[in-house]
Amino acid sequence: MTAPAPVAVAPPSVRSLRQWAIAAGQSLACLAVGLLLFLIVFGFTLEEHADDPPDLTVAMFGLDALLGIAATTAIGPLRFLRPGRVSSAAHLLIAAVGGGSVWSLPAGAIALYRLGLRRRVPLDVLAIALLLATSTAAMAVEATITGTVWEWELAAALAVTAAGGLIPLLMGHVVGTRHQLVETLRGRAASAEREASALMRERGAEAARARAEERAALARDMHDSISHHLATIAMHAGAMTYREDLPPETLRRSAGIVRDAAQQANRELRTVLVTLRTGDGDAPLATAPTLGAIVERCQEEGQEVELVWDGLDAAQLAERDRSTVVTLARILAEVTTNAAKHAPGEPLRVRLARAGDRVELRARNPLPEQTTTPTSTGHGLIGVQERARLLGGDAVHGRDGDAFEVTAWMPW
Repeated sequence: MTAPAPVAVAPPSVRSLRQWAIAAGQSLACLAVGLLLFLIVFGFTLEEHADDPPDLTVAMFGLDALLGIAATTAIGPLRFLRPGRVSSAAHLLIAAVGGGSVWSLPAGAIALYRLGLRRRVPLDVLAIALLLATSTAAMAVEATITGTVWEWELAAALAVTAAGGLIPLLMGHVVGTRHQLVETLRGRAASAEREASALMRERGAEAARARAEERAALARDMHDSISHHLATIAMHAGAMTYREDLPPETLRRSAGIVRDAAQQANRELRTVLVTLRTGDGDAPLATAPTLGAIVERCQEEGQEVELVWDGLDAAQLAERDRSTVVTLARILAEVTTNAAKHAPGEPLRVRLARAGDRVELRARNPLPEQTTTPTSTGHGLIGVQERARLLGGDAVHGRDGDAFEVTAWMPW
């Protein structure tokens, strides 16, 4: 089955100077080459007839010249015709004229080449048939004029004519196929680029959604803590308002409690205000012992997890902002889940340390030799980074030699 012809783009209505120059160059080249062939054949004819050819022979050469000039002049501008019936008919006519006119041979070759570009077998067959028909008619007229009897020479001449006509046709087929292949590859490349762009936008949207969900989760976590601080403030402030018999020492102690609770609530409120609050969570708020509980739960499930405290302990961590404890608990839960999912059976070592004015959580586990788990979307690690950044810190993750490491830090 023949592949469909490539869809040709309609030429523009206004031609550029370069396009007209190409068209004029084609016509002039065909005119010059055709004239050369005409003079060569006419010279052989004069030599054959001792410079006194028959009048009919001279008339045939005159008709040949007229057809050749017309065909070579028209072949250049014909490249501007829209592909269709008119264009096909015009090129078929020039190809047919090339079979009977020596001067028209170059123009006929270009016409056959352009017909071959369309890669339509019926059109190719028709072009070769017309070429052979006009060639047969021209040789028959010449045989009648000269009185020559054509036998096997006619068949040989027609075979040579058919082979000569097939050459530009096949060249057109090859070039047309190449053009279609290039257009197909360009279309596929453009489609792949659009798909890659859409995939990048989708991944960006998923990452933004993961960050928004993590912000919302942090806001839910901080809600109960802030409510607790506000309740403490309200209770002690109410006691100082209605209890006029309180001793000064008790008043100072209550005022200190109110001040500390207000400062703590203010710090945590600043964290909450930069998040997007969507609904209330029912899970209990994490505390410092929650970190140990996460490790114990993983160990009970058969996961080898080790938590090392360096430079601080659970009691010191419990005195810090509740948001710091909650964030560390969330990060620890995420890294243990990732290790169990992507490196099952491999030990996970978690180091929780205080370094100067910041607290750092570093988790490291060896990479398995063969990964059989599904590819991760990375949303959990995006959430880890977003939580750390909301508290003024940051998080990084990646391969370190033959191990995978996650490091998150936040201000102390």
